[in-house]
Amino acid sequence: MADPPPEKKVRGERSDEDNIDRLSALPDCVLLHILSSFKTKDAAATSILSRRWRNLFISLPDIHLSICMDNDASDRDRLFSDFIDFSNRVFRQRNNAPIRKIRLFVKHFVERYCLAFESWLLSAAAAISLSSIQELEISVLINETTMPFLISIPPEFLSCKTLVSLSLNLGADWIVPDSVSLPTLKFLNLSEFKLVDEDCFVRFLRGCPLLEELMLHLRPFYDERESGEGIEVEVLDISNPSLKKLILCWHEKVELEFTIIVKSNNLEYLLCFLEGQHKVTIDAPKITSLDIVGRVLEVNIIQDLMSLDTAGVQSDFLYYITTESDLFLRGWHAFKFMSGLQNLKSLSLSEKILKALYFSQRGLPTFKNLIKLELIPFYCHDFPRMCIWKVLSSLFESSPNLEVLIFQEVFKNYFGEDEELDSVFPEALPLTFIEHLKEIEFKNFDGEEHEFKLVEYFLKNAKTLKRMTIAKEPWNSVPECRDRILSFKKCSEDCQVVFKKKMDWIKCPQLRKALNLSV
Repeated sequence: MADPPPEKKVRGERSDEDNIDRLSALPDCVLLHILSSFKTKDAAATSILSRRWRNLFISLPDIHLSICMDNDASDRDRLFSDFIDFSNRVFRQRNNAPIRKIRLFVKHFVERYCLAFESWLLSAAAAISLSSIQELEISVLINETTMPFLISIPPEFLSCKTLVSLSLNLGADWIVPDSVSLPTLKFLNLSEFKLVDEDCFVRFLRGCPLLEELMLHLRPFYDERESGEGIEVEVLDISNPSLKKLILCWHEKVELEFTIIVKSNNLEYLLCFLEGQHKVTIDAPKITSLDIVGRVLEVNIIQDLMSLDTAGVQSDFLYYITTESDLFLRGWHAFKFMSGLQNLKSLSLSEKILKALYFSQRGLPTFKNLIKLELIPFYCHDFPRMCIWKVLSSLFESSPNLEVLIFQEVFKNYFGEDEELDSVFPEALPLTFIEHLKEIEFKNFDGEEHEFKLVEYFLKNAKTLKRMTIAKEPWNSVPECRDRILSFKKCSEDCQVVFKKKMDWIKCPQLRKALNLSV
């Protein structure tokens, strides 16, 4: 006997199979993996979907808490109180579930939140002491109109045996304890950090024997809203034998004059973004990349940097000159610093230091390994710009193996007035130097007459040139500019002229490098 035909499903009618909660049937490890893609608050919101995982979010190994209140919100105090209550619940109800990472972000923080916030810090510290936490990131953005105040940091935050990465951006004052013990810490980011005494940072580093990467952003030692004077600092000592990468920068209001000592036998990358009248001493024999930006009195290199491969120098050695003897002394400091960079292969050089080199009245050393040179202009009405090309000429003659030359920008009178360029170019850009270039790039081409003449000069005389890149925004609107360049006679038949869209909204080379943009 034949089987009866299967019953047809009526449209809109749900079968028993459709009512099965397959998601809740998944094991906890899978559900936790899914919930880990959410912030803690959003993961908690999913608990209404099923009783099966109502409190599952509390066991997430990564805790991500954030609140960004409207600065003008009338109920912001209630919102912050509810946020702290929820955050404390996350820690109290974990039942010793392991924690891998804690992230906290608070915006528009004011002093009256301190008591509630410190209660959360205590809850977090208690959880940290019972867990093998690896990453801790706390960012509290203070309202600019708020008077300076102090936040008490529980000692457990700075005495954790398992912590690998620590990032603190508190905006408020906090005191480094006498004893710091972070034996496994490798990555440290201290933003808006204020030196409350000269030895506090030394104490911090002393407790981080395996530290490899450090980013330190200092706040002013005093605040315009405070009464009284700030602390006195003579030396900022950043010495750690395991340190491999250091980024040191601070607010322009940190104007005190003091010495910065950077010492590490394993340091590979150093970026100093400084403001004020500071002296920098570098003792790092294995360093491969160095960037010095801002205003300094002098930069001293303790020993020959044989391993140095790349350097960016945008230091203003001539900042706050008071006497003629001081002018020539600063020029000598600039020359001495540049002499310590003879082994590098790639150099980004600001016009600021070129001015100091002009007053040093000394011939530059030979950069025998230098292959790539980028020139970064800085327009200044108080300095005769025609003197710049004299220093450039000396630099080009001191770089016999240079292959790549990059102009970040060429000002109208970079080499003098337009009518003088035909006679200036051969002296500022000697043929013996140009003949060996393989690549030339103009990052910000504005279509001025002096730029066309410079492009033409290079194309006409560079015998080994393989590529010239010219960036402008936009090329399609000025086809006559492109056609004019293509009409120039080329000495090298193999030279390729490339026109590309410029990206000049981010001009800082260090920032472009950090964002993986073309530099």
